[in-house]
Amino acid sequence: MRRTLLRFCFAPAALASLLFTALPAQADRLQEQRRQYDQAMSALNSGQQARYESLARGLSDYPLYPYLLLNALDKRLDSASHREVESFLLTHGDLPAAQRLKSRWLHRLAREGEWERLRAHYDSDSQSTSLDCHLALRRWREGDQAGAMRQAQELWTVGRSQPKDCDPLFERWRAAGGLTEDVAWQRIRLALLHRQDALARYLTRYVASNKPLADKFVSTATQPSLLNQPGNYRPSANQPANKLADIVTVSLRRMGRDDPQAALGLWHHYRELPFAEEDRLAITRDIGVRLAKRFNPDALPFMAANDPQMRDDQVSEWRIRLALRTNQWRMAHDLTQTLPESLAQQSRWRYWQLRSAQLATPNVGELQDDYRQLARERDFYGFMAAERTQQPYALNHQPANIDPQTIARVSQTAGIRRAKEFYARGQIVDARREWYHVSRLFSREELIAQAKLARDMDWYFPAIRNISQAQYWDDLDIRFPMAYREPILNQARARQLNSTWVYAITRQESAFMADARSHAGAMGLMQLMPATARETARRNNIPLGNLNEVLIPERNIALGTAYLAQLNNQFQGNRVLASAAYNAGPGRVRQWTQNIDNLPSDVWIETIPFDETRQYVQSVLSYSVIYGDKLGIRQPVMEQHERYLRGR
Repeated sequence: MRRTLLRFCFAPAALASLLFTALPAQADRLQEQRRQYDQAMSALNSGQQARYESLARGLSDYPLYPYLLLNALDKRLDSASHREVESFLLTHGDLPAAQRLKSRWLHRLAREGEWERLRAHYDSDSQSTSLDCHLALRRWREGDQAGAMRQAQELWTVGRSQPKDCDPLFERWRAAGGLTEDVAWQRIRLALLHRQDALARYLTRYVASNKPLADKFVSTATQPSLLNQPGNYRPSANQPANKLADIVTVSLRRMGRDDPQAALGLWHHYRELPFAEEDRLAITRDIGVRLAKRFNPDALPFMAANDPQMRDDQVSEWRIRLALRTNQWRMAHDLTQTLPESLAQQSRWRYWQLRSAQLATPNVGELQDDYRQLARERDFYGFMAAERTQQPYALNHQPANIDPQTIARVSQTAGIRRAKEFYARGQIVDARREWYHVSRLFSREELIAQAKLARDMDWYFPAIRNISQAQYWDDLDIRFPMAYREPILNQARARQLNSTWVYAITRQESAFMADARSHAGAMGLMQLMPATARETARRNNIPLGNLNEVLIPERNIALGTAYLAQLNNQFQGNRVLASAAYNAGPGRVRQWTQNIDNLPSDVWIETIPFDETRQYVQSVLSYSVIYGDKLGIRQPVMEQHERYLRGR
């Protein structure tokens, strides 16, 4: 027993000694591999094949080694054997960049007539119109003419031009009588809806028996004002009613997107045409919803007449919103009670069913129990319901509990190891690409484990993304991290802003991705446009040598809070309006607040015309509540002075 005790006593110390000896050696080995990898990649790119092969031999256990093999194969893909490519894809097909290599190889297979091999490797991830056309033509040559013709028609009947690789298939299909005038008419319609006017004009040649009507289709769609002459659009032998319905549908929809008031004025001339139900609903969206977003009350009877059964969700929602915006509380309430079940169960419309009843008949006491039920939801409407019943907000934080073995297994996945290595090298874009790509293969439990791994690395955006993919909404530590705490709190204090609001704006703007760049050009944590960043820096004496400095987290937060303070002052301390202005610009917010008189703020928010801005404001106000809890501050969804808005 004594010997056993001594063994157990000394074994941990011995093990610790071994570990401390091994860890530095392991770190040195990794550093050497990184240096060797860079040299091998440089040799490969400069054509030093022998040097590349020599360097690559010692890297087979380095996480990024497959990228050397990928780049080497990519450079000689046209001459590599098909077996070699298949072997690489079998072993390293999980690389994000492998799909591009595979696509090039599949096109090579088509050129070389390797049809069986092509079919064996063709899948949804590698699908392309060109390959579809090649395979359809091969199907024809193998004897399945009927199937190939059906596929050719599907590929041809689209609203855009198709690649030249499809020309041989389409020529054979036309020669076999596949291109009928009805099919040509259908494609003209699609092309005009996609505003591919030159394509539509070209296609009129395939409607030989009534080319004047096809020409009228193109001219009316491109000049919808021609509908102001309704006498030219009466059904006749040469102008069948169903074809006129197509012409009017496309033309009114195009006009509705540009001038919905003019389109509405023309509707009464054509409403008796035999429109398909989906076309009537599409016209209603493109005219009625656009008018509703301009707060035009004429949209209400138009939408009601054309969608009385509330079949279209977008039309139904904007009927309620416009009724709310025009103070027609009873109408809004009646509409909420006739919504389809899919909408009626959403917390949004549960809230407005109660709120519209309250606005129509103030102090309806029996609604309190319904509000309490809704207050169990952790969202904007649940928080609003909690305030109306003076209940605590239902934050419902439940940390995800994942088996450590699952976390260990996910951590050792090749894609995760590569992502971590890119991250360690400072190649953050490549790291994210790997991290996102491997998540496609994970189960829900593994996605949550992946989120935990990212959170442990303080890699906030991927953690938030993973937990959202898993649809696990209750772990508020992962979803709403206290990232960049010191600079956010310091800058909020310096600008006299509520820190919960700054946190909420930053979380909504970038989810704490420090190098985020939007398609519009907004940059960094608080997503500042370059011109805004420069002007804010100048106005507030914030150093800004060049635009890349906007991506420095501390600099971005300083600029973002300064601009937010400017908006806060401009809108007299109203976070609702200032948040909307941060997203859509102060000019639009001033426009949206014209001609309103003591409008409840929840009504104003619900009727923001931009879907993105509406969701943005609701998220910011909700996130402020959550960050208030984290900071020990009770942050109301809306302050007392924010509850009503007056016209500006």
